[in-house]
Amino acid sequence: MLVVGGVVVIAAVGVTLGLTLGRGGSGASAEQPVRSPRISIGLSGCGTGWTKPAAGQQDFLLVNTDLRNGDAQLIDPASGAVYAEVEPLGSGASAHLRIMLGHGSYAFRCVMEDDTAITGPTVTIGGTLRTPVAPVLPVTRNDLVPVARAYETYVNNALPGLIGLTRTLSADIGRGDLAAARRDWLPAHLAYERLGAAYGAFDTADSAINGRPDGLPDGLQDSGFTGFHRLEYGLWHGESAASLGPAADALVTAETDLQSAFPQAQIDPLDIAIRAHEITENTLQFTLTGHDDLGSGSELATARANLDGTRTVLGLLRPLLTSRYPALPALDPLIATTDRDLAAFQHPDGTYPALADLSVPDRERVDSDFSELSEQLAPIASICEPRRTQ
Repeated sequence: MLVVGGVVVIAAVGVTLGLTLGRGGSGASAEQPVRSPRISIGLSGCGTGWTKPAAGQQDFLLVNTDLRNGDAQLIDPASGAVYAEVEPLGSGASAHLRIMLGHGSYAFRCVMEDDTAITGPTVTIGGTLRTPVAPVLPVTRNDLVPVARAYETYVNNALPGLIGLTRTLSADIGRGDLAAARRDWLPAHLAYERLGAAYGAFDTADSAINGRPDGLPDGLQDSGFTGFHRLEYGLWHGESAASLGPAADALVTAETDLQSAFPQAQIDPLDIAIRAHEITENTLQFTLTGHDDLGSGSELATARANLDGTRTVLGLLRPLLTSRYPALPALDPLIATTDRDLAAFQHPDGTYPALADLSVPDRERVDSDFSELSEQLAPIASICEPRRTQ
């Protein structure tokens, strides 16, 4: 997904992002000159202006001739599958859509605000050149609702276990057994990390349960720094049980409040598709850089828990992705490889070495695994973004 000047261009397949957005310029070779037909986007004359189709690099100048904002979709008129989309396009605004097209039939669908979508004339390109970006059938919000409901059920079923583990941690601190608390902190924290796709629906509860001190006025000493990471810092930096008791009690309260409120919450269906990629991206950005570590050295265990969360999200989205994402079959072995590489570091007692204790080659291998996984997961949000077709 590329964002320039408020206009978003999405390659429906999203694998190679074979189009770019800009003002002028050319990505075509001398053998494949850019063609720049002016395409009308609106209820009147939708998709007109492409009169001399030829295979190769296309540079469409999309012009919203309507009084309302709208989206422009380049589609396969037979199936309705989307090759690319520009959205939103304001009234009177224009944007370039660049994409390589080969043999096939194409049309522009104009999806204007507060009106029925219409499809313009079909344009056929002959020859043998294939289009490198395959179209994808649009996903509707109704398609995603069962996915969101299934995830809500998963979270509701997981919260009692999380709360039970956190109560154990709190009890350890309450009786002054900080060695047991350090042992029991990790299982509780990992249980929360495995809920990764739902944190967007947790709102302020996520900060209370798993927030970092980033941006707080007093940093690690700020009263707003609470939850698992607050306990982690105290447990591994010599704080007393008496000083940690209120934070442990507050964490249990935050989780039970979440359990009470969550059945009435609604997860935005699109959030689940976004999280499929974002969990892994956050693992790279915060966990595998050591940013999240406040003393426990549990980065590898957390990364593996996040991988479990990714598996869960991917499993729920799989029915929608099977026919839409050609690279999907490659994700399972990639996840398995990543998990196997992490598991190789696990000690017999179930613990892991700290990230800083890994050799450079080992650390590079883990980073490489998650980087590749993040890249392969990135298109899922674009593929699963609900699109109007009517």
